[in-house]
Amino acid sequence: MPNENQPIIYFFAKSNFGDKQPDFIKIGRTRTDLLTRQAVLQTGNESPIWDIGVIPFDTEEEARREEKRIHLHFGAFRVHGEWFCATPRLLKFIKSYAVQHTDLFAEQDATDTKDTSDTEDKVVISYGEQLAKKRDDVKMTQEDLAAKVGYTRGHIALIEQNRGQPGKSLHRKLVELFGEFLEPSTEPRSKNILAVEMEDGSWISKDRAIDTFIEVIKKIGIEKVKNLGKYEAKLPLIADYEDPNKAQKSVETETGMTYYIFSGLAITRMKRILDDITDHLNLKIKVFINQAKKK
Repeated sequence: MPNENQPIIYFFAKSNFGDKQPDFIKIGRTRTDLLTRQAVLQTGNESPIWDIGVIPFDTEEEARREEKRIHLHFGAFRVHGEWFCATPRLLKFIKSYAVQHTDLFAEQDATDTKDTSDTEDKVVISYGEQLAKKRDDVKMTQEDLAAKVGYTRGHIALIEQNRGQPGKSLHRKLVELFGEFLEPSTEPRSKNILAVEMEDGSWISKDRAIDTFIEVIKKIGIEKVKNLGKYEAKLPLIADYEDPNKAQKSVETETGMTYYIFSGLAITRMKRILDDITDHLNLKIKVFINQAKKK
């Protein structure tokens, strides 16, 4: 997975009607955690925002230059700032050149998804593994391959690490170079599920992972977890105050106290935090990802 310092151009979509048909696209550049970036944008925005692709680069200068070029190219469709109308031309560009169905929001290792039963996850893994094997078979480095197809080494590495599938343009070039691959899926990936079995045998599994995460912390005891002194993104996991620059969820305890739980977390990070809390408090809680809740 690219580390947090890898320069990336991201494409976020926004719908004004609460569906998955984008009305506007944000074209931005970052080196920070994308999940946090999305969460900050979503804060105070009633319209849903989601990622539809990224373009990774090896250097900040490459990313800055390409971002400027893309902004100029689609300048006629600019609404304000980095937001553009989701025209067919812009959507076609993203599908052709960006990494699709990216897992960059997940802080998991590539191997974390290998055992999942989700069909779409297996498709992504299969493509990355195929590319790495085909490249290794001809003793070609990622740098060599990037030069041949006209993309960056970071772009090739992202796909081989199973963080997403190539856009149509890169896929065609790879087929020309190596022969047929498993076709990239055009269907959206199914969402991950966070499910937690508590000590009393009850299960907590909400539609949204962050809601499950918060509900588990509430059941354990917010003050008890707060006293562990955990930090995320240089902010207390459970803070006494609201930070306008961070993604947080306000939670009120039974005693009337209000705390703010950091919510800019990937689902795998939530699992690790809950596992760590379980160890520190000597609890018998089991945390699962992509597991159906027991009946």
